[in-house]
Amino acid sequence: MDTVTSTTIRPTAANNGVTTKNVVDKIKKKKKRNRLIWILLGVLVVVIIALVIVKSGKEKPVTVQTEKVSTRTITEVVQATGKIQPETSVKISPEVPGEIISLPFKEGAQVKKGDLLAEIKPTLIQAQYDAGVSQVESAKAAVEQTKSQMLTADLALKRTKQLHEKSLAADADLEVAQQQYDVAVANHNAAKYNVQYAQNNLAQYAESLRRTSVLAPMDGYITQLISQLGEKVVGTQAFAGTEMMTVSDLSVMNAMVDVDENDVVNVKLGDTARISIDAYPDRTFVGTVIEVANSAELKGTGTQDQSTNFQVKIRLAGFQTGELRPGMSCTAKIETITKPNIMTIPIMAVTRRTMESKRGRKSVAVSSILYLAAPVLAMV
Repeated sequence: MDTVTSTTIRPTAANNGVTTKNVVDKIKKKKKRNRLIWILLGVLVVVIIALVIVKSGKEKPVTVQTEKVSTRTITEVVQATGKIQPETSVKISPEVPGEIISLPFKEGAQVKKGDLLAEIKPTLIQAQYDAGVSQVESAKAAVEQTKSQMLTADLALKRTKQLHEKSLAADADLEVAQQQYDVAVANHNAAKYNVQYAQNNLAQYAESLRRTSVLAPMDGYITQLISQLGEKVVGTQAFAGTEMMTVSDLSVMNAMVDVDENDVVNVKLGDTARISIDAYPDRTFVGTVIEVANSAELKGTGTQDQSTNFQVKIRLAGFQTGELRPGMSCTAKIETITKPNIMTIPIMAVTRRTMESKRGRKSVAVSSILYLAAPVLAMV
């Protein structure tokens, strides 16, 4: 009978050792790989931070503008500020004193020459006029009376002469008759002069009565109304008079600007000016210089803001009557010198530097970019 033999294979110590070693090696390799990844990530973060720090420390690039040198027309401009004023402006004052009883127009109204602007209460002047009329009539009556007396004296003189020729009247009677006639003639002449005197007084009273009505001296606008209805005013016959209103001709307007003493020498009569008025920011008015003051106006004397200016009058054009109002603020740019076909560069590219030469130090205008002389008269 055959014998069956069973064999059981068990892992040996050598096989068991090989398997455990492989597992340990795999774990170590995995840890090394993870460590390398973290190191690389750390290095990357450090590099990024360093780049950010370095980049933030650098200066930002400067943006510059460039422009080619070109030929242009250059105009020198003198700039000044001032006010708009009418060419003709009349201050209205009454010629006789009294109370204002009528003011037909308001400020800003348009008036014509001869329109009634104001009326002064004529009570006292009317009484004087009425008295003057009475004096004239009385003087005329006195003339008639003296005329009658003169005729009576003349008849008496003639009769006395006839009687004297017939030796019926004494010489003394003739002399008395002649004297009475001469007195009658003198009284008659005096009466006629009294009539003329009374008529002259009446004419003065009539003129004063007429002056109680204040009339517009010209066509224009009431640009300022000072007095009110019922106000007492003083006439200009004995005093300066009360200023009641101002009438201005707004068809001819000027820009009155103050030019600095350093610039006024360049301003000439006939120069063109461009005026900007604050009330019309989108418009530019054209004017012509018509007057340059010879006397200076000092402002801020004795202070740090002291200035010496000369007033320049510029006649405006291109506006409607009544469109501009007195006192509006304006800025004038007076074109004094114009030169065509001039090589120009932007004013920002020009600076003033002190250059050394054989004759010494000299300050010249040079281009900070091109280092070329630049004939710059105004910003382009």
